[in-house]
Amino acid sequence: MLVDAHTHIVSSDHEAYPLSPAALGGSWYLQSPCSAEGMLAEMDAAGVHRAVLVQPLGAYSFDNRYAAASAAAHPARLAAACCVDPYAEYAARTLGGWLDRPGVAGVRFFALSEQPPSWLSDPATSVLWEQAAAVGAHVIVTVYESQLGELASVLERFGDAVVSLDHCGFCDVTRPEPLLALARFENLHLKVTTNVIDAAVAVDGTARGFVGRLAGAFGAERLMWGSDYCQTHDRPYEALVRAGIDAFSDLSGTQQDACLGGTAQRLWF
Repeated sequence: MLVDAHTHIVSSDHEAYPLSPAALGGSWYLQSPCSAEGMLAEMDAAGVHRAVLVQPLGAYSFDNRYAAASAAAHPARLAAACCVDPYAEYAARTLGGWLDRPGVAGVRFFALSEQPPSWLSDPATSVLWEQAAAVGAHVIVTVYESQLGELASVLERFGDAVVSLDHCGFCDVTRPEPLLALARFENLHLKVTTNVIDAAVAVDGTARGFVGRLAGAFGAERLMWGSDYCQTHDRPYEALVRAGIDAFSDLSGTQQDACLGGTAQRLWF
């Protein structure tokens, strides 16, 4: 089974789901948008069974309705991760409301910051961590490599939360020691996405060695492949799938099964 742990979708119905882009730069959601129906068609063509719809702040900010509705309409194949403004009034109540929606199985804590610490470790936002852990929601953390120390401090406090790190923390693939040091947190999983795979290929001609190091430190059962489609759209979806399969191809069959589908299946569906 192939499960894509990191996708984004954008509706063509801008009246029902108006664009509300966050100030993140880029316009991928205008250049190459893919709807839920389009995503399912791409998955069918590429042999991908299920996918996680990660809330695209670049397109919708904190309006999670489209991802949530799409996952609810296709529960056997899609699961959604919502996102909330951590400093909004009643943020915890808002998060609870989204997590109660059919199809929403997790939350994305988007905390990218060039100057850590970010809101992620602010005691005022701990209630969001507490709530996610209490209901067993999967927590996706999006931070830069420079914030991995901050992430470690939060993981020490919330060992019961099931956490995955987006894009391997945008780590330097030639010096991944700061990332590998986080393997001691048994509740932390890594999303090995296309941009990480591409970075490793640019250095070594293949991502297999880098993936092997990750599997050696974390265990294959804590790794998940993700395409980042349609934010990543410089090649067809099927090519992203093939690149993912190749990246894990030096692992044993059982390990490949975990990385390419089993881990995401266990955590999201």
